[in-house]
Amino acid sequence: MLPRLIGFIKQNYPDANLSEWLDGKYVQLTDSQLKKIANAIHTGELIDKPASKCPAEQLIFHFGDTLILIKKVQDGQYAYQAELAWETDFQSIHSVRNKDKGFYFINFGFDDDYKTTLLPTQKTLENTFVDEQGNQIVLDKSMPVLKAFMLAIS
Repeated sequence: MLPRLIGFIKQNYPDANLSEWLDGKYVQLTDSQLKKIANAIHTGELIDKPASKCPAEQLIFHFGDTLILIKKVQDGQYAYQAELAWETDFQSIHSVRNKDKGFYFINFGFDDDYKTTLLPTQKTLENTFVDEQGNQIVLDKSMPVLKAFMLAIS
C-alpha cells in the first residue's frame, strides 16, 4: 500500500515533501497482532503512558486501509504531528462518479493524552469538500488503534 501512496502523492501533489513518507520506519500490524494489543490494554497488561514517552521519532503505522505518518515534535503544544492517509474509492469522497482508488489526507497533532487537533492540509484534490466533522470521526476511530500501538512499543 505504501508504494501506491507514494505514487498517488507524486502524481497529485508533486510539490509535497515525499521524504517524510520515504524516511519513516514502516510498521504494519496484522489483525491478530492488533487484537493482542487490544486485549493487553483491556487486561491491564499495557499501562497508559503519555504519548511523549513513546520512543518513536518518525514512523508510518499501517493498519487496514489507513497509513499514519507520525513525527515527534518539541513545540510543547503537541507530542506528535501526524498525517493520516486513508485509501478509499473516490466515489465516497468526490461528488463525481469515479471508482478509482485514491487517498484522502487528514493532518493532525496530538498531545500527551492523545487528544487530537485537526491541522490544515495541503493535500486536497480539486472539487473535494473538506468535512472537519467527518475528519474528526475518522480520527476518533483511528486514534485508539494508534494509541494502543504506541503504548505497546513504549
